[in-house]
Amino acid sequence: MASIYLVRHGQAGFGKLNYDQLSDTGHLQGELVGKSLALRGVEAHRVVHGAMQRHRETMVAAQKHWQTFGSTIEMPGFNEFDSDDIIACAFPQFKNKAVLGAWILTQSNKRKAFQELFAKAVERWTSGDFDDDYIESWSHFTQRVTHALHELIAQSEGKNVVVFTSGGPITAIAQHCLDLSHDKAFELNWTLLNAGISQLLYNSGGKISLASCNEQQHLAQAGKHFVTYR
Repeated sequence: MASIYLVRHGQAGFGKLNYDQLSDTGHLQGELVGKSLALRGVEAHRVVHGAMQRHRETMVAAQKHWQTFGSTIEMPGFNEFDSDDIIACAFPQFKNKAVLGAWILTQSNKRKAFQELFAKAVERWTSGDFDDDYIESWSHFTQRVTHALHELIAQSEGKNVVVFTSGGPITAIAQHCLDLSHDKAFELNWTLLNAGISQLLYNSGGKISLASCNEQQHLAQAGKHFVTYR
């Protein structure tokens, strides 16, 4: 069996004008991913990244320390869901991101306040009761990600692949492999670390198994400040 390694991007720009760019910590987390892949001796037939800036930046940082890979391709199917739309549909007063940003600034614990708001918005999104409200419903999102996964497997000739993506696609793939409910899938999502590594095993017969999820030794061993969630 061959492996597909799913790498969540490094810490992004929470509270910044451009969330999609990595923070300084995020770039260093990407380098830690590269060192981990090199230490494991991972030889990838192909490297894939989503179309988001934080995916590419994490990949570039990893490749400073890991060079045993073949071609690199972009697959938008591994992009994250549109969190702005999910929040705006649940809380119309925050359709303007500047209003949301101003509200966050008034909170004593900004990250906790945002997480609680976001969790409520995600619960509404994944319920399936309001699908017509969204640019991309939860069911369409998971279909898009699993389609990208099967397309990638079909192209990969039974060889190892490394994918730089986000927490949402990793959650959708884990749900697909483990047949999780929506609630259980997002319980997993909330635990996914920036620059965590998950491993899938697959074969030519179409069997896909989740061999490991959210590996984080490379982060914890480098220092607790590298263990971040957002």
